[in-house]
Amino acid sequence: MPSLDRVPPGEIDTPVAVILAAGEGSRLRSGRSSVPKPLVRLRGLSIAERSVAQLLTAGVERFVIVLGCDAMLVRREFERVAKRRRCHISFVEATNWEKGNGCSVIAAAPLIGDSPFLLTMVDHLLAPGMIRDVLAEPPAEDEVALAVDHDAKNVFDLSDLTKVEVCEGRIVAIGKDLATWNAGDTGLFYCSSMLFEMLERAHKQGNFSLTDGVKECAAQGVVRAIDVTGKLWLDVDTPGAFQEATRRIDAAMAKGGEDGFISQYINRPLSRRLSVALSRTPLSPNHITLLSFFMGLLGAAGLATTAPWFWVAGGILIQIASIVDGCDGEIARIKLLQSPQGAWLDTVLDRYSDLAIGLAVTFAASQIHDAVWVWPAGFAATASFLMASYVTKEFQIRFHRPYPNNLVNKLKRRDLRILVIAVGAVMGQPLVALLVIGLLTHLAVFQILVSGWYATLLPSKVLTPSTKRG
Repeated sequence: MPSLDRVPPGEIDTPVAVILAAGEGSRLRSGRSSVPKPLVRLRGLSIAERSVAQLLTAGVERFVIVLGCDAMLVRREFERVAKRRRCHISFVEATNWEKGNGCSVIAAAPLIGDSPFLLTMVDHLLAPGMIRDVLAEPPAEDEVALAVDHDAKNVFDLSDLTKVEVCEGRIVAIGKDLATWNAGDTGLFYCSSMLFEMLERAHKQGNFSLTDGVKECAAQGVVRAIDVTGKLWLDVDTPGAFQEATRRIDAAMAKGGEDGFISQYINRPLSRRLSVALSRTPLSPNHITLLSFFMGLLGAAGLATTAPWFWVAGGILIQIASIVDGCDGEIARIKLLQSPQGAWLDTVLDRYSDLAIGLAVTFAASQIHDAVWVWPAGFAATASFLMASYVTKEFQIRFHRPYPNNLVNKLKRRDLRILVIAVGAVMGQPLVALLVIGLLTHLAVFQILVSGWYATLLPSKVLTPSTKRG
């Protein structure tokens, strides 16, 4: 008997997402273990969790999972995902899933009713931006919308692509063997209950695939194409596609051109390798943030002594902590665990770590040099670290755009100042390093202050309430 856990009424505008997880996945399983496809691990997440996480990132919060092959194993995995990701998942079992994925879609009908719904397959990687684009174009009553890609270069396996012919925004033909086509089926649908009706019609004719139902809809002229050309998507149903998925996920670890010089050429190449290893562990981004923070504090403790060998150990440790500090964001991106709370925790703890390192170096110098200038100079240098973070965030708040990631911005970044202090500590001159990088950071902050000052004088700029002094 099918399991019918009815979807509760939504308090949000986003629809329910139906995820088809009933298939055997024999092509992906070939040459691999007998683990059901939704349970296969892909850079630290099961395919099941990744399918839910990408939809959650786009704003979807309620899911219907259609089960079939290895139903109990797959259900337990999705139940684990629901608990971990704090979302609502309902289940239904398609007893005739072997006939075709159209039968799996029909099985979800009692849970969906007449509400519009997203539809995708468990093994499809979909960029959250692509999902948001589709959500922005809901279907009309008795309409089905399909996200299509008009660029064949974006298709990993062209021979396996379900092809579509789009004419004036409508899909007029669909199938893997189309002779004439101009777009590819990405596997993401936004449907009305019309799809269920057309699938029933196709089933009466002995046709049981989802494509057969879409063909029936196309014959009625009710299939609208949503152009998502340029957005990343991938059907992970073969070993080759699995390797491509791994490559794309690894590429997503990049921060998007926001790194400083040291992160770009030293820290990031190392942190990416470390993040790949950490992705296999249960460690969350917040765990890694805390680990980096306590490593930084331990390094600061070494810098607070007057023993050169402890300076060396402290310098090495704070640089390792700087490398590890890049892993929390990388893990968040590859595991789709980005959150405002995590970013906030990382920012706050970085500032405390900066304070600890700067004050530790100053304290050690005050024990060695009997001079009144040591504490004021050390404090002034350490203050530049806090100002570097503050002015760039204030610039974005006041002028509604980020400060350009130019040379000045890169010279005040945390990766550079940590490395300079680490090198200075190893060379036995941590105070000199602190004062040099502090002066350089103050100069960069001053340049940003000047840029902000002149930005307020531009006639095209209208100050908003956020620009008032607090």
